[in-house]
Amino acid sequence: MSTTELERTTAMPLEREEHRCVPGRVLASEQVAPWLRRLTLHVPALEGYAVLGPDEFVGLVMPRPGTALPDLSGITGPNPRPVIGEMPEANRPDVRWYTVRDWRPESHELVLEVVLHPEGEVDEGPGASWVRRARPGDEVAVQTGTTCYHPPTDARVQVVAGDETAYPAIVGIIEAARGTDRELHVFLEQTEEGVVPELARPERGSLTLVPSRGGNQGRALLEAVAGADLPALDYGWVSGEQELAASVRRHLVGERGLSRSAVYFCAYWILGRPRG
Repeated sequence: MSTTELERTTAMPLEREEHRCVPGRVLASEQVAPWLRRLTLHVPALEGYAVLGPDEFVGLVMPRPGTALPDLSGITGPNPRPVIGEMPEANRPDVRWYTVRDWRPESHELVLEVVLHPEGEVDEGPGASWVRRARPGDEVAVQTGTTCYHPPTDARVQVVAGDETAYPAIVGIIEAARGTDRELHVFLEQTEEGVVPELARPERGSLTLVPSRGGNQGRALLEAVAGADLPALDYGWVSGEQELAASVRRHLVGERGLSRSAVYFCAYWILGRPRG
């Protein structure tokens, strides 16, 4: 296997053979923690859909206030943005990507969890604003995405790190490791204790909760990972604020000896810009 092929198999999202963008409606919207909102969507046209991994994400295609969703049947590829970008601005929907918490194929219910700061604390993007006001019956569309956590089968010792925005995905990764020999060393940076539900400790490994330092997101997490007494690592997964994800990845590659292809990292948001 070439280096490029290896990087695509371990440090990049899996590729679906087929994508869909289908209509749905909100069944329920609930605040399950101060900063965590759970949406349950009814999406009958996702018949046959299967979640590929524990950090599976989908695109939420949301009508702008006062508008209805346009015809989205022409979107079949992995990225709806080019098609949506060509639509008239008057009814052009917004697209943001969120982690799948559960898929119930028998009832076609898709459950998403979205981390939201208190109103007014940060500049919100259109996704956060829509999720905050979503109510049962609201129309929406779902664009299939994929999973990014797919370590090699022999990657036993792993670091999983992120801030609150990565919380839903980290929960899924911890759950997926149950009953396996994976040793997860999990680091979660959180602005305040209790803003998201308590993380379950991995069956094997460790859990470190790291208090954030105000506007310096990621620095405390990087120091916690760098100072941890960890065994030799096989794989890393890091997501959250852009600099947080990049700096922890640099540490795992430069100081912990992981190859670039053995570390997945993703910027879920960028400090100083509205959250999606």
